[in-house]
Amino acid sequence: MYGSTAANKDSKTNVPNLSSSATTAASTKISPTKRLIPLLILLSSILFISIKRNTGQSIEPNRLNDKFDSQTLASSSCDAGLPHEGISGYFDLPNSSTSTRYFYYFSSASDKQMKDAPLVLWMSGGPGCSSLLAAMMENGPCRVSRDEEGRARATTNAFGWNGEANVVWVDQPSGVGFSYDASGKEEEDMMFSHDQVAENMLAFFHRWQERFPESHNGELYIFAESFGGHYAPAVGRRYFDAEKAGNAPPNLKLRGIGVGNGLTNPKVQYKYTAKFAYENTYGIQAISKAEYKNVTENHLPTCEKKIEHCNDAKDFSVTSCSDAFTYCNSFLYAGYVQSGRNIYDIRKFGNFDDDMHAVSEFVSQDRVREALDAVAPVTFEACNMDVYMKFLDDWMKEYDEALPAMLNEGVNILIYAGDADFICNWMGNLAWVEEMEWAGKDAFGTAEEIDFVLADGKAYGAGKSAKVGKGGGTLSFLRIFGASHMAPRDQPEATRAMLNRFMQQDGEVFIKPHMV
Repeated sequence: MYGSTAANKDSKTNVPNLSSSATTAASTKISPTKRLIPLLILLSSILFISIKRNTGQSIEPNRLNDKFDSQTLASSSCDAGLPHEGISGYFDLPNSSTSTRYFYYFSSASDKQMKDAPLVLWMSGGPGCSSLLAAMMENGPCRVSRDEEGRARATTNAFGWNGEANVVWVDQPSGVGFSYDASGKEEEDMMFSHDQVAENMLAFFHRWQERFPESHNGELYIFAESFGGHYAPAVGRRYFDAEKAGNAPPNLKLRGIGVGNGLTNPKVQYKYTAKFAYENTYGIQAISKAEYKNVTENHLPTCEKKIEHCNDAKDFSVTSCSDAFTYCNSFLYAGYVQSGRNIYDIRKFGNFDDDMHAVSEFVSQDRVREALDAVAPVTFEACNMDVYMKFLDDWMKEYDEALPAMLNEGVNILIYAGDADFICNWMGNLAWVEEMEWAGKDAFGTAEEIDFVLADGKAYGAGKSAKVGKGGGTLSFLRIFGASHMAPRDQPEATRAMLNRFMQQDGEVFIKPHMV
């Protein structure tokens, strides 16, 4: 299903009956430890795959491609994993405490002159997952999957975001994908936080603008997915503050921030885990009524208090955030996990995603690594469990507070969510957007829902938006029908249209009556 079918927003999906062991889980008393184990096994087996390192090798410093033509590529076909025009390589981050090398993959706008198109940064979440996953599975110029013989192959993605903008996918932080620390320092000795991510990405933008000032029209958009609901607001706010202070990269203005199926305000979003599992527009009851009542009455209040402790500086302790992570994920997710349903797509059972493995297999081929100039002394894996574990204390932090100042001063914000995702579901995302304090809160709250309609006349989503005052930014929320946690993968045409409108209509992704 690649954008050819629009799901009805009130659709009902017939699914097999849940097994008795799953449906009766709510009435069975399960210890916190036993509840946590299945979730951690699940996360480590599907999303957070450890990465192998070989720090005994070295590569020459300051290795960086500096051209924007096919001569920088070993091949011009998607079969080699690359678009018709692009670059990839490494940036050394200046003034970093370690010798951090960030791997990037850039694809210039195919339907526009590069100098006439904005620059879009993409960061995948995890935390610890490579942005090459998105570039090769979701919104890049190529799509990797297995052919009839089971081999990992790439084909052209007709709805890649590089059709609308100049897009750079960055593996960050150090230890993710092909990015690494050149000093040989192991990730186990490093700590990660949103502040560090924001500082490093600001340094990345400075390096990018120094080297490639012709790679855009002067407009910058920052997009992220999943745990990127932490990254994008933090990076965007750091860039915004740098602009205010006069030390942002020259001639590159922040115009918008986008988050797809993100985790941004855990306290609000966790309220909707059991609700979505029990009642959703697909008509699927992944948990029983008893389990729903048990979670909402007995565990949700405690979860909320623990998240508050994590975010309250006066009440903070070194264990408060990890305590919130353990408790909330143990008790609020356990029933859904035991149902056997996919945590990223409630319509499916099981969590094995062979396309992720296909991407790892594909980019690990010698010919593809050579074409990508991925010369780092590392073995690529989709996600790094070590990096993931280092972000646990950051998981329950609230990042919506970074957005109002930007919105009020003209930076557009887009929050979108595939409506089949459980773990960062659209209900929770809409809820925190509606609760966020900003100049347009009342206008957004009373705005009517409007369908997201494409040229074929079909509704591919629905949502609402608001803009307040001259010079203020637009806040848009879009629920995408028939899409999972990775919305561009399931609805590529709709999400590319979303990007186009967000950039071309000053943050407005809907076609409203006055615009016709």
